[in-house]
Amino acid sequence: MKALDTREARILHLEEQILESPTHYGNIEELQNLMAETESRCLAAVALCRVFCRLMAGEQLVKDNNASEEAAQLVRRLRLWLREYVSHLCSWIGSPDATTESTALTLLMRIVKEEASGGSRSAAQSWRNERASFQSMVRALLREREAEGARQQFVEKYVEEYDDVRFYTFVAVKQYLSEAAGASDVGNAIELLSQIEGVPDADEELEHWYGDAPEDKSPLLSLNGHRKSAREAWLSIFRTPLSVKQRKSILSITAAQLLPWFTNHIELLADFLTDSFQQGGATSLLALSGIFHLMTVKNLDYPDFYKNLYSLLDEDVLHSKHRSRFFRLLETFMGSTHLPAAMVASFVKRLARLALQAPPGAIVWIVPWVYNQVKQHPSCAFMLHRPFHPGHAIYATYPKYIEQGMDDPFDMSRPDPMTTRAIDSSLWELATLSNHFHPNVATLAKIVGEQFTKRDYQLEDFLDYSYATLVEAELGKEMKKVPVVEWDIPRRILSSEDGLNNLGSLFKGAIGHTA
Repeated sequence: MKALDTREARILHLEEQILESPTHYGNIEELQNLMAETESRCLAAVALCRVFCRLMAGEQLVKDNNASEEAAQLVRRLRLWLREYVSHLCSWIGSPDATTESTALTLLMRIVKEEASGGSRSAAQSWRNERASFQSMVRALLREREAEGARQQFVEKYVEEYDDVRFYTFVAVKQYLSEAAGASDVGNAIELLSQIEGVPDADEELEHWYGDAPEDKSPLLSLNGHRKSAREAWLSIFRTPLSVKQRKSILSITAAQLLPWFTNHIELLADFLTDSFQQGGATSLLALSGIFHLMTVKNLDYPDFYKNLYSLLDEDVLHSKHRSRFFRLLETFMGSTHLPAAMVASFVKRLARLALQAPPGAIVWIVPWVYNQVKQHPSCAFMLHRPFHPGHAIYATYPKYIEQGMDDPFDMSRPDPMTTRAIDSSLWELATLSNHFHPNVATLAKIVGEQFTKRDYQLEDFLDYSYATLVEAELGKEMKKVPVVEWDIPRRILSSEDGLNNLGSLFKGAIGHTA
């Protein structure tokens, strides 16, 4: 403890000497050496921050054109020491010691504030200068994979609070990613920008500045300027080779955090969503969700939306772990009463056909959904009243059904839901499901054969079913009638009192034949 007190006193003494006279500027190097020691690094870093802030406030780091060569050399040396100090602090970003990392971020932003203040041209340029503190700090935040805490602190304390910090953060991200950025850098950039939730709605809201207030006609005073900087940062991310995980991360925040920045250029966001749809699987589903939001909120013209949605209906989605999410979105997408009956019929028929090979947990959602769709679109009710297709008796053979006009006109291979002829078909698949091995599924499938007097089903109630929950519910039922079982346990299997029984003789013959 005494040694620590002595070291602290030494650091304070060195700081006082530097501030007293330029002859002691050499103490800066000694303080930087103390930053390398674990016991004294934070104390030395704080002291140096005060020193450099005082020197910048006194314009000691500004080169005077009329100054002597000796004075100019001193300015160059001070600038070099400042860059070394900033570099040392940036190396603490991503440190396993949270206190050290937090201290580094706080001190760096204090230096940034001093550089961005003073009203000079260099102050305004300090935000964009790649050798200045702000750009160096943002690069460290994007470079270090283990800097999650620092990125969160930076966004919460500075980006969300100050309009100029947010603006130039977008600029810095774009500049950094325009260079050779790796996959981890892109992931860190997505993580950083995804946390920015405060989006201004008007020019009048742009009034919180960390550095000097901008001059008139500055893009900092324009909402369009802020949108442009954010848009360019996100576009620089879109242009990188994104992993599936990174793409999903972006798609999950499209409506809430990306759309406000792309308000006047939604076609750029739509291009990214369209490209994401081509990835397949859950990524396609998330992309369609974003496109649907643009269609309903921003009137985006996307004529292939339902064609693309129809293409996602396959066996895989009914067995996927994302099945519940898909069903929720499908219910939303198909919620309009203005959809063509032919299109609705295709979705209903395709899901009914897929239900024949679907797990019970999926079927118990599909049947109520079909009920709701038919009730919402009465034109589709004809599909319930046509003669049954013989396929409802899957295990029977009836070779003449085509000749007798009972062929199913529905063409499942057609990619366009408007041309499948589902509206001319029947829902014989639901009659088949009424003979399902699971009693809950069989009972539920019979509802479409009854009068449509029930209110629409709340589909959310059917989303969490699985094999486990259905079996558990069945096993938990009380037995109303005890089943008849074999109560007399036989003592012999292969023999009788007179020797081998028929089964025993059969086994004996088989063994002898093998030998």
